[in-house]
Amino acid sequence: MDATTALIVERGPQGVTMSEIAKRADLVIGSLYQYFTDKTAIYRAILIAHSSDARSLLHHYVSGVTSLEELTEALNLAFDAYFELLQKDRLVIGLWSIVQTDAELQALDLEDTLVNARYVAKVAAPMLPGVEMSRLVSTCFVLIQFSLYAGNLARHLPAEIGQEFPATYKFMLHDSMASLQRSSSL
Repeated sequence: MDATTALIVERGPQGVTMSEIAKRADLVIGSLYQYFTDKTAIYRAILIAHSSDARSLLHHYVSGVTSLEELTEALNLAFDAYFELLQKDRLVIGLWSIVQTDAELQALDLEDTLVNARYVAKVAAPMLPGVEMSRLVSTCFVLIQFSLYAGNLARHLPAEIGQEFPATYKFMLHDSMASLQRSSSL
C-alpha cells in the first residue's frame, strides 16, 4: 500500500502498474498477487484507510457540539480542512480520480458517506427534535457529497469561480440547517 501511495503521489493513478508497485515495494510480482488480486484491491485498501482518516477528521470537529450553530460551524471547519486536502494533497486528489472511474470503489465511497451522514444526523437529532431521522440523514448525505464535489470541481474551474466554492458551500450548509430548524419548530 505504501508503494502504491507513493506512486500515486508522484505521478497520479494513471499508468501505475502492478509491476511498478511490486518493484517499488521490493517484492516479486507473484508475492504482490498473494496479497492483492489487482490494483483495485490495493486502491480499495488505501481508500478504506483514507476514509477512516476522513471520518476521524469529521468526528474531531463534530463531537461535543451542543447547538445547531456549533454543529454548523463544526461542519464548516471540517469542510475547510477537507477542501484544502482536495486542493493540495496529491494522494487525496488521486484517490478522488480513482473512485470516479471504478464502480466498486464508488459504492464503497457512498457507503462511507452514508456512515458519516448517519453520524452527523445522530449528533444533530437532539437539536432538531421534530425532524425525521431519514430527512436528517438525507440532508447530511447530500451536504457531505456536495462538499467532496465542490472540493474537486474547484480545482478544475477558473480560479475566480473555484475560490468562491467554500463560501457557496457554507451558505448552502447554513441554509439547509436553518430549513431543518424551521421544520423542527412546526
